[in-house]
Amino acid sequence: MAAYDDRYVEITTRLRSVQSFCDFLSQGGTVRIAPAEGASYKDVTAVLLERNRREAEVLARTRRQLYPELADEDVTPPLYSRH
Repeated sequence: MAAYDDRYVEITTRLRSVQSFCDFLSQGGTVRIAPAEGASYKDVTAVLLERNRREAEVLARTRRQLYPELADEDVTPPLYSRH
């Protein structure tokens, strides 16, 4: 049962992280990269936002399929209660 719980925590933690990053980008955060050293920076915010939104959808769907009884349950942080 511990492995079952650990996997749920792993998926939920990843989902929260991706959702938080999407929130950051949606609220005006930007991501710029330089394609090569010394090159000018290119804004890739829209690309990353779309990619991370898709990842969040996949994680949420996976969690619903693997843990249908817990999928929509709001787990109060912290997820990890043991050390």
